Amino acid sequence: MGPRVKSAALLLFLFLGLLLLQAGCLGRSPSPGGTEGGFSSEPARTSSGSGIQDSTPRGVPKVSLSDALAALPAASQEAGIEVGGLTLAKVWGYGVDSSGLARAWVLGMQGEGRTVLLTYSGGQLEKLDLPTALPQGEVKREAILSPEDLFRKDMSTIVREMNNLRVGECDLVLDEGSYQVIIRSATESKTLTFDARTGELMASP
Repeated sequence: MGPRVKSAALLLFLFLGLLLLQAGCLGRSPSPGGTEGGFSSEPARTSSGSGIQDSTPRGVPKVSLSDALAALPAASQEAGIEVGGLTLAKVWGYGVDSSGLARAWVLGMQGEGRTVLLTYSGGQLEKLDLPTALPQGEVKREAILSPEDLFRKDMSTIVREMNNLRVGECDLVLDEGSYQVIIRSATESKTLTFDARTGELMASP
């Protein structure tokens, strides 16, 4: 499968995931920090059931949120995406492993009466054409933990739940004040909410 086909398939998956999020998850009561659920995805199960494993297909490298944000300045020139005047309001991470790296990141940005969703994977930043409501607050990188730092700080809590559900990946939702780690198996789902600034566990329904 060529890079363009892989990219198109990933964009379609993310589009459907966010569409399901809009249709189903926004009706739930918001958790602390105002975030909602993540993508409707099913992480791979381990074959032995003895622990988590990286289920990323070969040839699909995991990327950091820092990589995605670092690509923003060149978005206008390289991809024709105008991001001037926009601020980061929400982030979704798909296929996040126990190190805090993801298969793909979706950046929700808004400002000047515009809302833009950008996807980043494999070094490419692309626009996702799906209307979505974003929180009014701003995600300020300098004021919060990175996903890698969050997973390092709360490794035992997060990995314990991943092991309990026998999965190797989770989804991540970040807004101004909180991280949600959404861990799903084929039959069960667990959401852990952490303070984005301190990493303290806020809720574990």
